[in-house]
Amino acid sequence: MEVHDEMSKKYTARVRLASFVVAAMVWVISPAKAQTVEQLLQEMAAIEQDASARQQALKDGEERAQLCFRCHGQDGNSKRDYIPNLASQNAAYLFTQFEKFANGERQDYVMSTLAKHLSADDRIDIALYFSEREVEPREPQVEASAAGERIYNSVCFACHGKEGHGSASYPRIAGQPYEFLETTLLKFLHNDPSRANSPMIAVMKNLDEQQVKDVAAYVAHMP
Repeated sequence: MEVHDEMSKKYTARVRLASFVVAAMVWVISPAKAQTVEQLLQEMAAIEQDASARQQALKDGEERAQLCFRCHGQDGNSKRDYIPNLASQNAAYLFTQFEKFANGERQDYVMSTLAKHLSADDRIDIALYFSEREVEPREPQVEASAAGERIYNSVCFACHGKEGHGSASYPRIAGQPYEFLETTLLKFLHNDPSRANSPMIAVMKNLDEQQVKDVAAYVAHMP
């Protein structure tokens, strides 16, 4: 009887130990709770305020941005007129767009695939890296438009600013290639499914194609 009780105690102890080990393993290998975009933006803001952390982020960002260079250029100035410049773009805006590609809110085969394979830290570092590069506006394909200037100053400046430099919530559009600007604005005008969630859809309802092209021509000449 005593032998049976002793064996029972040992078995119970082993079960408890096994349960503890399994629980510990689950805790170790379980992924950390995902941070919200707001929390990650706060983390990025803290990095920007810390000189040492900022320098490390820029170094890491350049390394992790290797896949971006083929289209957007090593210094963030795109290699094709239909591809946007990332240089001098607002870091918070770049990061939130990365998140939208990752969660499917924005659709683009290359960007969506890339965003999903980068960690949150990678996306923060890359956004900071490109925001620190100097944009180099290329020679526009069209003449500046006085009509586009009037439209910009009555409609666009409220979000993008008088100089077109945007904010944490809205992109810098000054210095972007004309072809990219025209193509993007026309997508908004025609309610392209890939940009269905953008507030620009509502804005574009008040313009026609010629006005869109006029605005693109004006913005393409903004430094």
